[in-house]
Amino acid sequence: MPDGPAPLPVTRQTAGATGGAGHVQGDRRPPAGLRRLLSRLVRNYVHGMKRHERYLMDPVHGRSLPLRLAARRWPAGSGPRSMTAPRAFSFQGIERVLPDSRGWHHQPWGQDWIGQLHRFDDLNATDAEQRRDWHRALVLNWAVSNGPGRGPGWEAPSLAPRIVNWIKWDLRSGGLSSETTRRSLVVQIRYLRHFFSRQWRDGSRPDIAKALIFAGSYFADSRESRAWLRKGLRALNTLEPTALSTEDLRDLALLSLVYPDLHPPHGHR
Repeated sequence: MPDGPAPLPVTRQTAGATGGAGHVQGDRRPPAGLRRLLSRLVRNYVHGMKRHERYLMDPVHGRSLPLRLAARRWPAGSGPRSMTAPRAFSFQGIERVLPDSRGWHHQPWGQDWIGQLHRFDDLNATDAEQRRDWHRALVLNWAVSNGPGRGPGWEAPSLAPRIVNWIKWDLRSGGLSSETTRRSLVVQIRYLRHFFSRQWRDGSRPDIAKALIFAGSYFADSRESRAWLRKGLRALNTLEPTALSTEDLRDLALLSLVYPDLHPPHGHR
C-alpha cells in the first residue's frame, strides 16, 4: 500500500484555483462583475435606442422645422394625372378607390400599385391646382394613417419620391400648411437619412440623394438641415452622369433658382 493520504475526488471546486472573486475555474460563465457590467451596458444601449427612436420616429417629438425663404414658387407640374376622384387612383391602367386608412396597406392590390400610391406623384401632375382640396385631405390622411417606419410607404422607392413631391407641392401651392403634415415630413426625412444610409454601400441611389438635397434646401439653415444637404450632395457626387434622369436634372436646376443664395456646406462647394 502506498504511503500518504488518499487523493481527494475531483470536483468543480477542486478542479483548479478560483478565477476571481465569485468565479471558479471551470465555470464557463463570465465573472459576476463582468456579468453586471454587460447587463448595465445592454440596459443603457436599449434605453438609448428607445430615446433615439422616440426622437426620430415619433411625430410628437419630430417637430416641424422653420423653412428657408424661397425666391420663387415652384412651377406647375406637367406629369400624368393619377388621381381621378377624391379617393380614386389609376396606376398601370387599374383604377381603385382608397376606402379608408387601411387601404394604404392593402396587400392584394400588389406591391407596385401600392408603391405608386405612396409616392404622391399627382401632387405635381397636370392641372394639380384643380385637385388642391383632394390633395390636402389625402396628405393629411397619409400623415395620420401611416405610423413611422411601418408599411410600404416607408420603403425607399416610395419614401424618397414622396419627400420630393411634398416639398415641390408646398413650394408651389403652400399645401403643407398644417403642423401635422410638416411634422410628418420631418420624420420621413429623418427616417430616410438614418435608415437608408446602408443603401450607399453598393453605390449611391439618385432618388435618396435628391430627396436629401431637397430637404436640406427646403428647411432653414440648422445643424440638421446642413447634414441632410451635405449627405445628399456627397451621394450625388458619387453618381455617374447617366444615373440621373431628365426629371432629376430639371428638378435640381429649378431648386437652385428657388434658393439662389443657398451655398453647400463647407467642403462641398
